[in-house]
Amino acid sequence: MSNIFVTVIGKIWYYIRVVIQGDGVSSHFFRRHLFQTCFILLACVLMIAMRFDCLTSDNTISKLKVQIEVMRSEKQLQRSRYKTMTREMAMMHLVDSLHLELTVPDEHPKVIKR
Repeated sequence: MSNIFVTVIGKIWYYIRVVIQGDGVSSHFFRRHLFQTCFILLACVLMIAMRFDCLTSDNTISKLKVQIEVMRSEKQLQRSRYKTMTREMAMMHLVDSLHLELTVPDEHPKVIKR
């Protein structure tokens, strides 16, 4: 039992020493696995670039959606003003054709308080 314990402790100490000294990943490792390492690095860079592009596109889309909503409300406001002016012009044309001598006042009627 103690022999197995000593062996396990020895292996753990060996791996700790390898990590501390930096022998786990040596230049020999990179020479042996050059293609795989380059492929993984390229894949990581491409994934980061795609993610960045996706986030900037999402940001642009959200800004454009806000702009569309602003333009829709502006369009509705302009349409409302146009219809109001059209109705006022039609009413003024009718009043003028009937010679009623009515005009639209420049200000709202005043409210009389008791």
